[in-house]
Amino acid sequence: MVFSHINSVNWLSFMVNEKVISDKKMIQHIKLIIVRYYEDTFLKNASVDERDSKSYQEFKKLYQIIKK
Repeated sequence: MVFSHINSVNWLSFMVNEKVISDKKMIQHIKLIIVRYYEDTFLKNASVDERDSKSYQEFKKLYQIIKK
């Protein structure tokens, strides 16, 4: 169940990264979701292999951009 949510967040991240979603208010809202899911869900539930794999690349990429 957790990773189905992360798949959705990864898709959302892709749309932001590719500028399909460009509304600034929406992106501000999404940033909070990305950080929360990454820190509170992904890091706590993903195995080391999942964290280091190519899975969820868009999600991890957007998280890194937000945290800069």
